[in-house]
Amino acid sequence: MSGFSSKRDLFKYFMKYSNEKKDDLDKRKTRSPLLKSYLLETYSKNNMNNFKKEFNNFEFIQIDDSIYQLEDLNVKEKNKPAGWLELLSNRFHIFYTSLSTKDIENRLQNIIKDSSILDSLWISDKFYLRLFNFLKTINHDLRFTKVKMNYNTELKYSISKEFLDNKSNIISEDLDIMENNHNLEIAETISDTDDILNNLREMQNYATPKSISMLRIPGQKGGGFDFYYDGKITNRSRNFNDYYNNIKFVINIYSRLLEFIEEDVWLDFNNHRFKSSNSYVKGSPVIIEFNKKIDQSVFNNFIDKVFVKGYGNFRLWGEPIKISPGKIHVYGLDLHLWQEVFLELTPETFVLILPEGACGNTINRFITNIQHYLETDFNAYIGDQLYESYIDKSFSEVVN
Repeated sequence: MSGFSSKRDLFKYFMKYSNEKKDDLDKRKTRSPLLKSYLLETYSKNNMNNFKKEFNNFEFIQIDDSIYQLEDLNVKEKNKPAGWLELLSNRFHIFYTSLSTKDIENRLQNIIKDSSILDSLWISDKFYLRLFNFLKTINHDLRFTKVKMNYNTELKYSISKEFLDNKSNIISEDLDIMENNHNLEIAETISDTDDILNNLREMQNYATPKSISMLRIPGQKGGGFDFYYDGKITNRSRNFNDYYNNIKFVINIYSRLLEFIEEDVWLDFNNHRFKSSNSYVKGSPVIIEFNKKIDQSVFNNFIDKVFVKGYGNFRLWGEPIKISPGKIHVYGLDLHLWQEVFLELTPETFVLILPEGACGNTINRFITNIQHYLETDFNAYIGDQLYESYIDKSFSEVVN
């Protein structure tokens, strides 16, 4: 598949492809994968040559100033590209693909994870709630939507024996067989989804409803667009233009969110006193206050797996320094941009300091993955301002 001479030609193909896939969905029979997109955040000072090096097994074929077709050099048949990359701005790119999830997603995620200049978009539970509340204002109550919630307790239950504080081997055995992945799904009208979601989130000691991982935005002419917490979007409508406009809408809000965060983290040099040392540092801290103290075994396990062993999507590395049994300092690196990060961690509170020049996306990634892999019942602050106040401000600027 080749021959696109402009962005307009490519988007005409996407429109035709989306229309065909919606027909298949209506017949409940899909003969080929749906169109998907993956949103990439990148450092604005990196040029295209550096960017291409991150995709070292792909050939870039330029279509126009902002669009590249990517051919997989490991595949001999060239009838179906790996995808197309749109340089939407200096900071955000969109990777489109019509390959199946199993054929492209893990490869793309590994490229991002191994890259110092690439990151995903990280959509937190609070961002989803604000987006859903906005959707309620512009859609009929009877429009269909879907919400998925995912809470993975591997960091809580897959605990090394060394962190169990001499508890019995029976506990260790029980933890080994516990189901780690907890999923919920609501597929209802917007009105019913609102009622169900609110009721679920009010339940005490039930973490999963406070860990939204996907929200379907209804399309203008039927179908919808599934937005996942790690920047993946699936088109389940026949209108590509509507799909594209919704992607840009979310990116615009997210972009403003990063700008607001970075303005405060970099420029509002508030003094913050570390309780353990009485020392002062410059910069607005990111503070996560847990409403319930984290179990000491879970806390120790989290420190070991995230900062020493590089667990999951956190992309943080550092040497934990034990100040006391319940207090850890980490002088480390964010593996996106290789920027220094400083953390003070206790079972009650996490404090993250980002020096000037660090990427605000680190904060979204940290909060979102705490929510999915450690604990969902917490309040996050940037300085003395609630994290969701930044989200509200970003929505207000774009919507109004």
